[in-house]
Amino acid sequence: MAEDLIVHGAEEIVSRLISVAFDEIGLLLCVKRDAQSLQASLNSIHATLQDAEEKQVKEKLIRVWLEELKQVAYDVEDVFDEIAYEQLRRSILINNKGCYYYISSSFITRFALRFQFAHQIKAINLRLADIDSRKTRLTLLNNASSSNPATGIDRETTSFVDYSDVVGREDDKENIVRMLINQEITSVIAIYGLGGLGKTTLAQIAYNDDAVQKHFDLRVWICVSDNFNTTNLFTQILEQIPDTTKPQSSTKQVLENALKEQLMGKKFLLVLDDVWTEQQEKWEDFAPPLKNSGATGSKIIVTCRSHDVALTVRARAEDMYQLKGLRDDECWNIIQRQAFCPGGLMTYSRLEKIGREISKKCKGVPLVAKVLGGLLYSKKETEWLALLRAEIWNLTFEKEENYIIEVLKLSYNSLSPTLKSCFSYCAIFPKDYWISKELLIQLWMAQGFLEAPATQGESTMEDKGNTYLNSLYSKSFFQEAQMDKFEEIKWFKMHDLVQDLAQSICKSECQIVGEGNITREDFSKCRHVSLMSPKKVEALEKAKKLRTFFDLESNSDEELDNEGAFKFKLLRILDLSGFKGCNIPSSSHCKLKHLRYLDLSFTGIESLPRWVTRLYHLQTLKLRGCKKLTELSEDLKNLKKLRHLFIDEYVKWKKMPHSIGELHQLQTLPIFVASEKNAGRGITALKNLNNLGGTLNIHCLCRVKEASLAKGANILSEKRNLRELRLHWDSPWSAGGGDGDELLVLEALRPHANLQRLSIEGFGGVEFPAWVSNGSDLPNLVGMELSRCHHCEHIPSLGGLRGLKWLVIRYMSQVKHFGVSKDGCVGTSSAPPLSYHSMKKLELRSMANLEEWLEGDGVMFPCLEELSIDDCPNLRRAPHSFPLLKSLKLENVGGMGVVSITSSLTSLTFLTIEKCKDLEFLPEGVVSNNSQLHTVLIRDCPKLQAFREEGLASASALAAAADEILPNRFLRKVEIDESDFSSESEGILMIENCRELESIGKGFLSSLVFLESLDVRNCGKLKYIELSQSFTELQILCFHNCGNLTQLPSKEQMLRLTSLNELMIWGCPAISSIDLPTLPSLRQLMVRDCLAISSIDLPTLPSLRQLNITYCEGLQGLQGLQFLTALEDLQLGPFSEELTDFPFALESNNPLILPSLRHLQIHGWDALQSLPNQLQRLTTLKSLYICNFSQLTELPEWLGNLKSLEDLQIFGCKNLRHLPSKEQMHQLIFLKKLYILSCPSLKERCSREWEGDGPEWPKISHIPYLSVL
Repeated sequence: MAEDLIVHGAEEIVSRLISVAFDEIGLLLCVKRDAQSLQASLNSIHATLQDAEEKQVKEKLIRVWLEELKQVAYDVEDVFDEIAYEQLRRSILINNKGCYYYISSSFITRFALRFQFAHQIKAINLRLADIDSRKTRLTLLNNASSSNPATGIDRETTSFVDYSDVVGREDDKENIVRMLINQEITSVIAIYGLGGLGKTTLAQIAYNDDAVQKHFDLRVWICVSDNFNTTNLFTQILEQIPDTTKPQSSTKQVLENALKEQLMGKKFLLVLDDVWTEQQEKWEDFAPPLKNSGATGSKIIVTCRSHDVALTVRARAEDMYQLKGLRDDECWNIIQRQAFCPGGLMTYSRLEKIGREISKKCKGVPLVAKVLGGLLYSKKETEWLALLRAEIWNLTFEKEENYIIEVLKLSYNSLSPTLKSCFSYCAIFPKDYWISKELLIQLWMAQGFLEAPATQGESTMEDKGNTYLNSLYSKSFFQEAQMDKFEEIKWFKMHDLVQDLAQSICKSECQIVGEGNITREDFSKCRHVSLMSPKKVEALEKAKKLRTFFDLESNSDEELDNEGAFKFKLLRILDLSGFKGCNIPSSSHCKLKHLRYLDLSFTGIESLPRWVTRLYHLQTLKLRGCKKLTELSEDLKNLKKLRHLFIDEYVKWKKMPHSIGELHQLQTLPIFVASEKNAGRGITALKNLNNLGGTLNIHCLCRVKEASLAKGANILSEKRNLRELRLHWDSPWSAGGGDGDELLVLEALRPHANLQRLSIEGFGGVEFPAWVSNGSDLPNLVGMELSRCHHCEHIPSLGGLRGLKWLVIRYMSQVKHFGVSKDGCVGTSSAPPLSYHSMKKLELRSMANLEEWLEGDGVMFPCLEELSIDDCPNLRRAPHSFPLLKSLKLENVGGMGVVSITSSLTSLTFLTIEKCKDLEFLPEGVVSNNSQLHTVLIRDCPKLQAFREEGLASASALAAAADEILPNRFLRKVEIDESDFSSESEGILMIENCRELESIGKGFLSSLVFLESLDVRNCGKLKYIELSQSFTELQILCFHNCGNLTQLPSKEQMLRLTSLNELMIWGCPAISSIDLPTLPSLRQLMVRDCLAISSIDLPTLPSLRQLNITYCEGLQGLQGLQFLTALEDLQLGPFSEELTDFPFALESNNPLILPSLRHLQIHGWDALQSLPNQLQRLTTLKSLYICNFSQLTELPEWLGNLKSLEDLQIFGCKNLRHLPSKEQMHQLIFLKKLYILSCPSLKERCSREWEGDGPEWPKISHIPYLSVL
């Protein structure tokens, strides 16, 4: 229970602090007896805590007793924390100014502190004595010998166990995928069911399914939780859409317009995970812009626990998917994965029978199975039986989710006291919050949950935090881990029900400010607060003993008051990151003696406040994004316990304080800048920081002189925890280089052998020191980057780095030869060449003088998978043997080099060749020899004369662009010998920017029997195209900006396109007419900016959902519109200026014209005086967009007949003055949104700001959402 956590932690800290007080401080000799009495009382009480924890569930008096004990334990911790602070202050004062100064200047202060501490300890002793005496009356038993619960063996893992294999959801996945792909309507799919069943997991595996990814143009995943706010959701969606410019305003209307623009015509999939709202008005405010903008077939998936939520989001009955529980055998599958994974029990056969019985207790819930499996890990048979016979299985619960919570408590109760503390503290995070592993460990450390090592060589607090986090993850308290570049956990989440458990344990001690209605009384016992709304800080008035003040919403423009969080004197954690208006106090006003974690990132401070250097307990200091902060104080040396200092690389640091070298516990220092003066002294400040880990950037090494390093050699060689080292000689803010011997400087910066990544930038030497390429010096190196070393003439052999997986060499302008030299050696070495047997990725860029990339005998790169060469125009010789190469990108590379590299490839999946100006030919078989090749892109190769393939049998994607097609821009005809495809993968052919291309014959296309998409763009001289008879798989056909294309493929050829889904003709001004055959699968048709088209005759198109015929200013006839019975989305106009009415008729015997039509956009032109009367028969419309009817003065009365209308938008009708009558407008009973933009006359008449209401205002005042701009 939570009470046990606090008391156990308090006793541990009190014991440590008493030891510190007697052994080091010497302040409390007069109260030694009282301190011993205090410790004795705590020991006596602690012996009964296990019995108290078990009995408190049923006995209220024991709960009260535990609560009082908890409060006293907090107070004891606070007192001894102050004692430790004074000891540190004394030690630092003596160190800085001498013992005599301390004795002469602080006698009165020391006497006052001694008296203060003595008084506090006596008062605490009285309270503890009372609590100790009452434990006898409560009949608590002494269980000291077994007070800690058995936790079993923790799994021996270096990273987190991957449970991505989903059990028992294959059919569910297929059902959801089928609903997404096969239903060609825009709809909402609601997946609902009990918490812990795996709704999010099911949505994820469907979202990432290959067929789903190909089916949708755009996919967005949003985690909603219980905060359903339309503006926030629009913002999140826009942030996930690629290449989207952030709107200048964050108002709902601006965001909605931006979202409509991004989604227009795109088939999108939006997942709204974990939706709770049952308020219909919130959904109606959110959903229409999405449904009205996307292409037909767009989908929204909503995951929720409640059937009522599924009804709220307007999911059709057939789109409501109730997720059922797993079978018992599937639950057993999950349990055994957890219980018998490496490091656990191996006696599977004896435990299987018990385990299968336990699996029946899971009630089909995967989360329960995971938790029970984690609980059984490494347990004995007797413990398996004890779990099977646990009392919980006999209890009844009003709600199924209460049952799951109780199962989670079983696992929680098995944790050690420290793990319980670590887990329950996570209640400060809201649901669905991505928790940073690094951050959480720092917070645990600041709260004292991670014990400091007693001796050198023991695990650090951070190591212990990693172990605890791994343990909690393995027991399913944490999930959804995301990894960093070192393949270690970076972020993770907690399941909603696990979060509920944490918050139920902490009760009033942890509060998330900004969630719900919070009163001041709620904070009287609060110790930890996380902030979602700065406006509610005043609610913390009674939180006198607050220990955590944590900001959840960074980059807030809101301000804290003058005192803000600084009035809470017992804080261990203070996070003000992003409070730009925060008033940081001066030194005299801040007395946060207990502070261990301080985050002032993005606060705009210009210098480090003096009080920060007096936070002697401080372990973590974060100053990210403080752009005005350019140097740190020398007084930083006072922070002897500082372990993590976070500063940004892009800030223009003038220098680092030399005293930073005295922070011997420092582990995190992302950047170090050498000073301009006393350069050697500045760099040698790093020498004693041997606990540094993670990534270290050292800038301005151009300032360092060889002589200054004489006493500071081996500056980095003892830093065994350093993972990544980046050495920068120049920097954006330093001018010029130094005059020292740069080779000796780099030699002195040899890192420890544990280094994994190395980057050297701007090094001025002619060659590199031996350690850079020595496998014994860098045996663990996996990645290296050499950049902007402009004087370097030789790149050493790196084959000796046996673990090297990726290499980047950039901007090395003097290098002419790379690889094996003419005498068989590599670089300047006389040793025989070594193959790069681990290398998987190689990049060469901007090496203007590189002529030869040589190789010795045998295969030098046997495992290389990705090769990118850019801006090496003189490369004429290169290796040809890359047996496993999958991705090849060549840009501005010498032609002979291209030929050599591509001559023997057999494993390619992706090939790009661009801007190779002297490339005349490609070797035969470059495509056909690579059976897995799916994408080929050749662009801007003006001399390429031939690219012939006898068997283009496996390329499923072929693109040619920018002044060349498969041969080149001078070629008038494209032809590849006919052959059969053997691949059944998706085929995409794009022909783009081939300005001299005049025709595409069927001989070229006939071999592409599995082609699914043909896209021809910016081919200005293309006159015609012939389609192959074999195009039965073609789904997308697009012609864009083909100025001389006079006709589409013949009707007979088009008739064969039985699978065609989308047809787009855009910007083809020479096409005069369109006469299509019946295309049974066509769902989207766009004809836009085709100025010469005079008529369009639409056949029966039974599947057409979306039709766009716009900006065809010569169009005078449109036939067949009335027969499009499946049409849902229609966009029309503007057409010929000679017309005074729209050129279509809707005559039909069917009284309901276009029965499926939901969305209509209609664009006018100057000759039109009114809306087309044909529209009044479209009674199924839900949204109507009227644009640019400049001569329109009033809307017709029949508009009131469109009784299904929900959304009406009027734009650019500058002379419009009158809406339909009030009676007609009030007949639109479903109308919820009205937008009027750029209609100045109507805007004035709808206004409420002039002399009384405008005459049109009464007609629209009842509409819920109005915008008149």
